[in-house]
Amino acid sequence: AVADPPAPLSAPTGAGLRVRGLTFQYAPDLPPALCDLDLDLPPGRRVALVGVSGAGKTTLANLLLRFWDVPPGVIELNGKDIRAYATEDVRARMAVISQSTYIFTATLAQNLRLARPSATDAELLFALRAAGLDDWFATLPAGLDEWLGERGARMSGGERQRLSVARAVLLDAPLVILDEPAAHLDASTAARLGRSLEQALAGKTWLLVTHQLDGLVERRDEIIVLEAGRVVQRDAHHALLSQNGPYAAMHRLQHTRLAD
Repeated sequence: AVADPPAPLSAPTGAGLRVRGLTFQYAPDLPPALCDLDLDLPPGRRVALVGVSGAGKTTLANLLLRFWDVPPGVIELNGKDIRAYATEDVRARMAVISQSTYIFTATLAQNLRLARPSATDAELLFALRAAGLDDWFATLPAGLDEWLGERGARMSGGERQRLSVARAVLLDAPLVILDEPAAHLDASTAARLGRSLEQALAGKTWLLVTHQLDGLVERRDEIIVLEAGRVVQRDAHHALLSQNGPYAAMHRLQHTRLAD
């Protein structure tokens, strides 16, 4: 378990992140999941971390969320060592949209208020519109009181993911971690989700973790390519394509599969 410091700093007001020389292994006898990683995420910057499964992408997201500990001074949040804050305060600055959105066996309103229990009905409706769920919501006979079924059984995959976006809108955290948000979605649904994300999370700081090289990746300020926990390339999309390295090879392979 990650322990809070005896006297935590006051909750951070910003969400700028700085990572320097991050090396992490899950056990002493295992190879590093991440090795000497640097990352700069000042407010408003949007970075994509890409690579195949096992490259170390989700490990970084989990370390930022304080699910495991890191050496002192390696990760800074708002200019201070992330270990100096209470874990709860760190996580309150970050909204997570993952590939597995958990829907509770409850009403729509109850599922949304997990992000902000004090939210009014008007704020819930705003979040649904921002996430692109207007048309779906209009079909619900009970509106916000609609029962979503056991673990959201009455929702499609795309609807579940956009509900996760609505939760992020309600949380209003300055930093958003998107962990494979379009995994398991068909191309059309993934494209609609991408448009919802761009609109709903405008102005936020992004860390997009994915193996899918789609439009959501291509529009990031920087793309970092990981292989076996190490950075092998980093640049903007068009620059990486012109270098004809690992990123370009991944891009060609994925788009060839789509064409087939």
